[in-house]
Amino acid sequence: MSQHKFPALKTIAWVFRILAWIVALLTVVFFVVFLFTDSLGFQYEGGVKAAVGFGILLAGALYVLLLYAAAEGILVILAIEENTRKAAEK
Repeated sequence: MSQHKFPALKTIAWVFRILAWIVALLTVVFFVVFLFTDSLGFQYEGGVKAAVGFGILLAGALYVLLLYAAAEGILVILAIEENTRKAAEK
């Protein structure tokens, strides 16, 4: 039996993975734009601007990590369910 019992959960896991990659890309883009342009209207001195930029990078990285961990957690639960079902059939 190769069909998954919970296809919506597998889809949600893939959506979380895709969102994690999108957030990662947007974080890097916003980090570069923030550090190397003054067109956003922010008035920071050099060291403060770098600290805020790396704070943006850190916050984005943590958000990516949480999204990816949620996706992997769903997949682990699905694998446990599948293995339990296979063990019960034997």
